[in-house]
Amino acid sequence: MKIVAANGLLLLVPAALFLSVKASRGDFDTVFGLVQIVELAAGAANILLLARNMRDGLRLSGRWRTGTRRRLA
Repeated sequence: MKIVAANGLLLLVPAALFLSVKASRGDFDTVFGLVQIVELAAGAANILLLARNMRDGLRLSGRWRTGTRRRLA
């Protein structure tokens, strides 16, 4: 979770502010595109890390079943 927080505070927030300023000026150049790609990749990494954290939490609590399938009727 520390990585998720650091990723959000150190990368996502400054990138969002930068992109907001650039977009309000109508300045859609190569730098804008690169920062947007980096922001999307960092956001995807955060979603992946949060999903893995949720999965691990469910495994620890016993609510996540691995390797068992329920049969219908």
